[in-house]
Amino acid sequence: MRRNGNGVDASRVLGIVHDIPGRLRLRLPPGAGSAGLTDVIDQLPGAQSTLWSPRTRSLLIHYDPGVLNAADIARAVAEHVDLTMPDDDEPRDQATDGRSPVAAALSSTFGNINARIAGRTRGRVDLPLLLSVGLMFWAARQLLRGPVTALSWTSALWYAHGLFRDYHGSPREQ
Repeated sequence: MRRNGNGVDASRVLGIVHDIPGRLRLRLPPGAGSAGLTDVIDQLPGAQSTLWSPRTRSLLIHYDPGVLNAADIARAVAEHVDLTMPDDDEPRDQATDGRSPVAAALSSTFGNINARIAGRTRGRVDLPLLLSVGLMFWAARQLLRGPVTALSWTSALWYAHGLFRDYHGSPREQ
């Protein structure tokens, strides 16, 4: 049995995936019942729509934030399915700096790679420089090989990198 920092069984804690005023997504742990759950939420004043996904075990609730708040919704769900409310100091499914878990994991992985490269080159070379130079050599090679073609996968990869960097980079980079 996994326990959180307060000794509560972590497999019986309601997960708050995201909480935006007017939109709340909750995740129920495996084994928690979901019978009648949407009916309980729909009866709350201010609840507008409820969508249960058995595949992800998540509940998406749209509500009027002027009438209802996320804490009341989570409390009603926790009481209905006999779960514990999450602690405020427990980590949520979102990264602590507001990034998604996938973006945080990718940033962390590439950050570690960048740190190793910079450490081995005594700070003279880093991952962004290597990627830029590599793409520049690839582009020069393509130009020397013959006629210019349509957008290649590497260009698409470069655009994807730029979008990821712009929208999911660490806050100090933004």
